[in-house]
Amino acid sequence: MAGGRRLARVAAVLVAMLTLAGCGLTHVQDLNFRVDKRLHFVSPKDRSTVHQQVTIAWRMDDFKVAAQGSQPQSRDAGYFAVFVDRTPIKPGHTMDDVAKDDPFCQRSPTCPDSDYLSQRNIYTTTKTSLDIPFIPNISGSKEKLQLHAITIVLMNTSGHRIGESAWELDVRIRKVGV
Repeated sequence: MAGGRRLARVAAVLVAMLTLAGCGLTHVQDLNFRVDKRLHFVSPKDRSTVHQQVTIAWRMDDFKVAAQGSQPQSRDAGYFAVFVDRTPIKPGHTMDDVAKDDPFCQRSPTCPDSDYLSQRNIYTTTKTSLDIPFIPNISGSKEKLQLHAITIVLMNTSGHRIGESAWELDVRIRKVGV
């Protein structure tokens, strides 16, 4: 009986490993399997109603803020990427993912730059606050008070996303044009 349970556990582990191997999971070291509590939003409060221009502020523990290219790559140093109403790039990836299917951007050696990203509601910063000049209406939503998701991820100094940690702040904004 005990041997049967052990065999079942081994089989379950093998199935899990094979499943993960087939999912394109190549950066196992980037998986946290824990809640990352290093970032804390200071303002606005989660799910509060805010007005355009939205200013968000946060506090970050155990992370050295450093600009892209300013020092050797490390998991403990880098800058912030802020995604508004968008899914962040995958762990280990760069902002090039945002522009990979854009022929205009592919022809420009400096693309994607900060202007290109901000037009897509993506911002990078070395500060612990950010003024978001305008958050557009959620396409297809008829709600007069819309819930917008602001997600922060960490980027290392070589421009790659660090791990899978992400922190989300939801804010309500009155629909423009109502």
